[in-house]
This record gives sequence, structure tokens and C-alpha cells, in this order.
Amino acid sequence: MLDIKLAKSKMENEEGMNHLWVQLFQDEKVQPQKSEIQIQLPKGIYRSNNLNGFVENEREHIVVDAFDQDVIIEIFTQDAIQCGEMTIVVSLLTAETTISKEIRIQIVEEDEMDMVEIDEQVVERIKELSNAAPTYDAETNIVSIQPRILEKRDNEYSHLEKKYRIDY
Repeated sequence: MLDIKLAKSKMENEEGMNHLWVQLFQDEKVQPQKSEIQIQLPKGIYRSNNLNGFVENEREHIVVDAFDQDVIIEIFTQDAIQCGEMTIVVSLLTAETTISKEIRIQIVEEDEMDMVEIDEQVVERIKELSNAAPTYDAETNIVSIQPRILEKRDNEYSHLEKKYRIDY
């Protein structure tokens, strides 16, 4: 019902990046319903919004409305964090149940990244998503509309009213 994979087996401890692939599978016993995906990351690891474009609520949970879907999240480090093995917990929250799965990620120094294993299936899915996104090139027309600026005046009549007013 819930499967998670990482694009790389290791991640750099400083300015490192990886992708987390969360797959939801249909369970015959459970009716499709709205559910939320909660991702708990170790301290020092952050995530961006999901690359699939699903809505994220105020609790930063990803809202999905059906099974047989997948979500890709980019995870990264900003500052140097301690090296070692860390755990990422992904939970699927529905009205009736909560299903959680863990995946371990190895945080290493930059010089240890040469022995990284890459999951080609995750990489292919990321490429599919990036190709499906609309591209902007020289032929794309972008229209910029300037907003109106309302000017508040404290006089009795506006300047147009003063100019064209006829007092009877």
C-alpha cells in the first residue's frame, strides 16, 4: 500500500540533495478516499514542495485523493550536519488508519560520494515529471499586467470633478 525509495543511497552532509519517491498502491480491502502523506525528516534535512503538484495543507502534509499515485519530493541539506545513518519516516494518514514506513539514508562527507548507488527507476520517474512540466522558451509569450494604483485624496472634489463640474 505504501512504498518509498531514494534516488541515491547516500547524501552529502553539506549542501547535499536527494529525491524521495513515495508510491501509493491500491489495497482491495480499502475504498479509495482522500488521504495525507506526512514526511518526518531528521534534523538538518529539509524538503521542497512535491514535484507532482499535489496540494499541501497548512500542516505541510501532501493531500492525495486516490491510490495508485506517486509523489516525488526533493530533500536537501543547507548547512553541514553530522554524518551517519538517519531515518526518514513517511506516513499515510486516512480517516480510518495510519500506515508508516521508514527508510534509512546514509549522510556522508563529499569525498565519500564516489561510491553512491543510484536507483535508475527513481531517476526515470523524475525525468518523466520534468519533461511533463511546461517549458518556457523564446517562443513563449509572457504577459505582465501592472496593477492599478489607487490614489486617495483628501479634497472635496477630485481633479476631474473640479475640471468638469457644473454647479446649477
